[in-house]
Amino acid sequence: MIEHLEAAFALLGAVAALGALSKRVPVPLPILQVAGGAALSFAPGVGDARLEPELFFALFIPPLLFADGWLIPKRDVLRVMRPILLLALGLVALTVVVVGYLVHFLIPTIPLAAAFALGAVVSPTDAVAAAAVTERLDVSPRVTHIVNGESLINDASGLVAFKFAVAAAATGAFSAGEAALSFVVLSAGGIFVGLAVAWAVGQVRVWLVCREISEPAIQSTLSLLTPFAAYFPAEHLGVSGILAVVAAGVYAGLHDTRHLTTEDRIQTWEVWTVVLFGLNGLAFVLLGLRLPEVLGGVAVDVPGRGWGMLALDAAAVSAAVILLRLAWVYPGAYVPRWLFRSVREREPAPSPGNVFIVGWCGLRGSVNLAAALSLPLTAGGGAPFPGRSLILFFATCVIVVTLLAQGLTLPALVRRLGAAADGSAQEEEKAARVAAAHAAIERVRQHVIPESSDHEQAFAAELIAVYERRIRHLLAEEPADRDDLATQLKVERNLRLSALAAENEALLALHRRRAINEETLRAVQREIDHTASALAPGGLPRPRPAGA
Repeated sequence: MIEHLEAAFALLGAVAALGALSKRVPVPLPILQVAGGAALSFAPGVGDARLEPELFFALFIPPLLFADGWLIPKRDVLRVMRPILLLALGLVALTVVVVGYLVHFLIPTIPLAAAFALGAVVSPTDAVAAAAVTERLDVSPRVTHIVNGESLINDASGLVAFKFAVAAAATGAFSAGEAALSFVVLSAGGIFVGLAVAWAVGQVRVWLVCREISEPAIQSTLSLLTPFAAYFPAEHLGVSGILAVVAAGVYAGLHDTRHLTTEDRIQTWEVWTVVLFGLNGLAFVLLGLRLPEVLGGVAVDVPGRGWGMLALDAAAVSAAVILLRLAWVYPGAYVPRWLFRSVREREPAPSPGNVFIVGWCGLRGSVNLAAALSLPLTAGGGAPFPGRSLILFFATCVIVVTLLAQGLTLPALVRRLGAAADGSAQEEEKAARVAAAHAAIERVRQHVIPESSDHEQAFAAELIAVYERRIRHLLAEEPADRDDLATQLKVERNLRLSALAAENEALLALHRRRAINEETLRAVQREIDHTASALAPGGLPRPRPAGA
């Protein structure tokens, strides 16, 4: 037991170290994590660390999918639901079938059902990988919403298909009609359970806030438990736990924004950030950890097939996954416009460059890994699951190829194809900031009455002036005026940060002289940190060394 705990701590330490290394090495973090896991596989004790497939799936999939549903922009996803569904349902089904038949053709010893399981593993794109790439690129918001929305829904559809394929491979029985009916029942039941659980948890969280018996730590704990509270009851009821988690995440994303306090939202998001970083990192490190075992198992699955042929097989599977997506997106974008007038009137004509970028954003990542690593070790009768090591090998190759070939080339392709953003997202954010500033000015004016003290009136005037400068900066038409106002705001922000940094340094000096204890230090420092983080994403600069 102690050995397993030591291995777990070593893996978490590796995730943190590799995250720091990625800031200095121009290699995608998932690739570094796989390589780091492979290196750790030779460390005594750590290389033996493993999770049972079912436990791995239950621990990793619910929080990852819940966070995807929580973060997805619901309004914008609804606007592009047609292309999302074409990708998330149609392309997933096509990928499962084509990859399944391709792998069975290349290596006939792998049963068709097991080959379909591989197709289901690599069919969904990864929301985390897609968001990590698109958020750094100045691409069209419509492209971003399609890619991110698709990656959420196809996680659910791909993983449901994966469950069916694994069951068929384990039992040897499959009926297309029964599978279609089961899919509808499982999907509807899972969504209902997820919404019911998320609603119930939301009511409890609001009740705690209204009774003033809540605090951020309690709210964060309830938020972390919600995906599991949706997943396990759904699985026990025989419906889709995957869709239950997605539905719960979508509902919670709407609910938490509207009903929780500021401190609850801040701390809950900070907790989730750490959890997601750890889970995504662990998934890739665990894959690297299992690489020697996987490669050794490949030789058992396909004896007599050299590594050269296996590399060609993996290249063929990876190419099929990429080319299928590119072949799908163009008809999906233009054929409905040719066939239906309502589509032409409702949706803007997509540019070929944007369509290609959607097709090239088919990155795979941690969810695919979690599914691959959750393959059962045995099939019916206790026999080894057919082709398990080979499926893991092919899935790993597809993930690495898409992260490298597509993730690294996307920035250059966006520039070359002219697929940059049209500025609509910035305009919407500007309008929101202007409206918020006007509302703030109106509220301040309502609070200040003629009978107010001179100090209150003077402070109100200063506060209103700050908001008015912000509005002028947002609405400035001339570049010179906008630059001048931006400089003024930057000077104000830097002065405030400098003053807060001086406060923090004074606190640290008092603590060094033992004039205040740690409790006092943390109480005051917390207020300073919150104010600084609102002024600048990085917060306060690093404190000056003592005596500097």
